[in-house]
Amino acid sequence: MAPTTKAGQKDNKKLESVLGQRSPRYFSMQNNAAYGNLTWQLAFAVKLEKTLRRAIQTLPALIESIHRSIESIESIQTSVIASKSRDLDERGTTIWNLTSKYKEDATLPVALALARAFASLLLDCAQHVQSGTVASQDPLIIEQRWASGLTAATDDIRVFKITLKASRWCLGSYILSDSGAAPCTLTGTEQSQLGVTEQIIERAAFYDRRLQHAPQDQFTQELAGMNRRLCKEYQMLRITLAWRRERLDLADIWWSKLDQEQNVLDAPMREQLADTLYEVGRDQAKKQLYNPALQWLERAYDILIAQDQDDLGSDASALKNSIMHCQVHVLLKEPCEENYSRAWDIIHKLENEAENTVAVSLLKLSVLTGDPTAAQEYYNVLIQIIRQINLSDVNVRTILHHVHALKQRNSGLALTLLVLFISERLLVMGEIAWVEKTVVTLLWICTTSTNLGNMTDQLEELLNGVVARSNSAFGASATHAAQVLIVRHIEAAYSRGDYEQADNWCCLALHSIFSNSGESNIGKLQRKRMLCAIGKSDFMRCRDIHHQMSKSTQDEPSTQYLSYRVALRCHDLDLATESLNAIGEAAETDSTLLYACVLEAQRNGNRRQVVRALSCVHSRSGLKTTPGLHISTLLRLIARLLVEELDSQQPQDQDCIDELCNVLDGGLQLQQQQEKMPSLRWNLIGSLAIFIDLYPPDTDPQQTSDRSLRRLFCHFLECCLLVVLARAEDRIQEQYYSELRGTVTKFRMQVKVQLSRLEGGARTDLLRKYVCLITFDFEAAARLGSWASFGDLIEVEVAEKIVDQVIAIVGNAKEVGPSDIGDQCVSSAKEVTLAKQKPGHYPAEELEWIATTAFNRAVDFYYASQDDACRRWAGKAISLANLGDDHGQLHELLQNKYMGLAWDR
Repeated sequence: MAPTTKAGQKDNKKLESVLGQRSPRYFSMQNNAAYGNLTWQLAFAVKLEKTLRRAIQTLPALIESIHRSIESIESIQTSVIASKSRDLDERGTTIWNLTSKYKEDATLPVALALARAFASLLLDCAQHVQSGTVASQDPLIIEQRWASGLTAATDDIRVFKITLKASRWCLGSYILSDSGAAPCTLTGTEQSQLGVTEQIIERAAFYDRRLQHAPQDQFTQELAGMNRRLCKEYQMLRITLAWRRERLDLADIWWSKLDQEQNVLDAPMREQLADTLYEVGRDQAKKQLYNPALQWLERAYDILIAQDQDDLGSDASALKNSIMHCQVHVLLKEPCEENYSRAWDIIHKLENEAENTVAVSLLKLSVLTGDPTAAQEYYNVLIQIIRQINLSDVNVRTILHHVHALKQRNSGLALTLLVLFISERLLVMGEIAWVEKTVVTLLWICTTSTNLGNMTDQLEELLNGVVARSNSAFGASATHAAQVLIVRHIEAAYSRGDYEQADNWCCLALHSIFSNSGESNIGKLQRKRMLCAIGKSDFMRCRDIHHQMSKSTQDEPSTQYLSYRVALRCHDLDLATESLNAIGEAAETDSTLLYACVLEAQRNGNRRQVVRALSCVHSRSGLKTTPGLHISTLLRLIARLLVEELDSQQPQDQDCIDELCNVLDGGLQLQQQQEKMPSLRWNLIGSLAIFIDLYPPDTDPQQTSDRSLRRLFCHFLECCLLVVLARAEDRIQEQYYSELRGTVTKFRMQVKVQLSRLEGGARTDLLRKYVCLITFDFEAAARLGSWASFGDLIEVEVAEKIVDQVIAIVGNAKEVGPSDIGDQCVSSAKEVTLAKQKPGHYPAEELEWIATTAFNRAVDFYYASQDDACRRWAGKAISLANLGDDHGQLHELLQNKYMGLAWDR
């Protein structure tokens, strides 16, 4: 339809300069819609021509307008008068020639292709017009027009050729815009491009049919040959369009027509057809349709080999090689013996024909990939590639990729190959980046393969050669990658105790080629060498390695710790003291290395060094408890170690005594700072008890007795604090109760001597403390389940207190089960009473209360339907009642109540 917008009216006015003065017939056709479309088409052609001449970069803005023109151009064929045929031809020819100037411009493929399509359709309209009448497509009318001379073969061939070129350009622009996209998911723009291509090919189809009915006298020999060529090119375009439309069934039909007339194809057309078939086959392979892909690739190959190879162009050989390569890759996608055999046949043909032997060798590797046993063949092909290939970044990466594949088959062959690659090719080229990648790959093979043995000597020789030829060290990135691989291998060797191999790999990692690793990493490797030497007890080597370190590395706390270890092993106390002091000075916030020194000294049995290391921890803490450090425990530990050290010395060291005094002073200061900490008081009092033992034994007897009494007081206070701690802590309750029982045992071993010596109030006070401790001991034994030791807890003076403890436990045992502590205590009380009873010792009220409480316990179990527990507790109660001095009255009462219980409920 003719445009009715102002822009369209403006274009109509511009058209006056194109069409000339308006004729009377023009005014009579002004209201004709088709003629208006013709006017608009010519005006748009003028506008497009100006854009092509002056502002080609704005051409994409006209894409939609070109589409509208192409869609409506067929309607003007019925309205164009013969006088306007020349205008259409001139505009179409001009636009065609202008677009041909930009055929190498890849920035505007779609816009230029559409402009060419529009030009070809303008020329087609001009060719259809014969005296104002549109040419018919009926075969009879076509023959009549040929006979009447209204149609000329030269003009038809000219337009036929242009429409084919336009179709080819439109298909080419579609391929460029569709690169990387799946052909089966077309966008709207791509559909439009294919639609335009179909429209132009339909016009080419008209000329193909009309020229087939042309008389032979219309053609010269040259025109006849050109006509045949254009017909075959038309069929090839039909194959391409059917492929792009995902209609391979139509592509097969058009191929069958071409296949029947292969003998008329010349060498350029065969090459063009083979290229089209190759693209179809490759596209099917991408879609994993391997059988159709092989079919189309075989057709492409057959087209080329049917032609004399001397007649083919320079690109034909490369095309044939590409087809054969693609055939091999497709065959390998469905591995079987037949496909492998066919692949090898194609490779043998390539070896005889192809000049690029590297490409053929790579193809061989692709086939050999399917055979995991062909390690030697894989190696031989790679050797051939290494010696022939032109080195580049891509080619080096390709070789290393195949080396990885060879390593999976035989790591020894892969290692040999890389050594040859470095020595024969890379060092000659002098490209250090390639050398770095290859050496890192070589180290990866050596450190991840278990069947190569110790390769450090060979690797060191290779690295020496690299340094000598390149005269430079590796970059930081390559050095880091290489040392990461080596360090992993070092750690593996060290963890399994292979210190010699670990040391060899450390030396390799310290090679001068890795000098860009940084001082910190070098120091870590040197320390690892020291650890290896310590593992082998080679302390002289440790000292040598230490001397090779830089001053800053020697001063690092980690290095000082290793020196401390060596000093302990060599009994070098000066070096040990120096290293420990250095570690202590550096341990302002982290005492980990000081703790490590403590453990190391303890492993070596050097108590004095343990004390010094702990003293360093103490001095750095400043009497402040930090996470992971309990100052009071630390002070107690130091005091005990100092006491043990003093016990082992004859005569005793005054320095050791002064040190112990300092520890006690520190504990006193800590106690003043933290008065509400029972654990601190316990540690401090325990330390005081230890300190009392340090007095010389050959002093006045009265002073010895006084010190013994003070020691008892310390034990008593220590027990009181331990009870407080045990009752407050659920997690470590057993630990405190165990400590408590040990301290009570010490007290009991010494208290009898003091009881026999003291008189009056002093003896009464000590006895009261004794009774209290026996009560604590009983509680601890009950909590720890040490029932067998209950008989040893009772003394005559404290028997009544023990019974009171049983009473308390039984009274508080309401919520526990039948096997609880109260059950055990009542049983133990009975045994103790039977074993150590004296007439009149136990008050009658006490025994009566115990028996009554136990019987009440039995009644609780009776009402809870726990008959077994009821019988057991009732029996215990009746047995205890029988021990009283009430002539059996309580025993008889309980017995009668028990007999009155009804069991069958």
